[in-house]
Amino acid sequence: MMDQISICEAFAKLHEIDPFLKRMVTGDEKWVTYNNIVRKQSWSKSGQAAQTVAKPGLTARKVLLCIWWDWKGIICYELLPYRQILNSDLYRQQLNHLKLAINQKRPESTNGRDIVFYQDNARPHTSVVTRQKLWEFGWYVLMHPPYSTDLAPSDYHLFLALQNFLSEKKLRSRRLRKSITRVYRQEGPILLIREAL
Repeated sequence: MMDQISICEAFAKLHEIDPFLKRMVTGDEKWVTYNNIVRKQSWSKSGQAAQTVAKPGLTARKVLLCIWWDWKGIICYELLPYRQILNSDLYRQQLNHLKLAINQKRPESTNGRDIVFYQDNARPHTSVVTRQKLWEFGWYVLMHPPYSTDLAPSDYHLFLALQNFLSEKKLRSRRLRKSITRVYRQEGPILLIREAL
């Protein structure tokens, strides 16, 4: 708990000296399932048997969505192939793609050197090769407290909108890509962030 408080205080002091929120880029990963059926709860009168509702399969078909964004919107995202997981080498390649996307979509950032980067403490994010790559880019990396119970910005703003949109939908891989693009073009979560800043 003390780490979280001290890190928050450090962020507040840093923002007073150098307002960084509009230069911040953040990203995260989320498992997205193809079958998003929500189990319904039902009431029954006393003495009556409850309705039986089939449980969804434990091994639902899912893909990993990796996404990066800032206060202006989505910078880039990638849907990993079915059953592929994120490791340090893949994450390093994704960071290279992210840097190119920042240079294309945010040319006002001076060659990407003034980026403030925020990510959680997942192993691919904290590996030596990842830290080396971020150092090469010259990005300032904000600390994330270990074992933090705080929600990451992507969990609160971005993934909630996606989950609400995909609720009760069955998708194929092409439709999944189109659905994700449609959700994030609506820019609803991003507008909330802009208002907060």
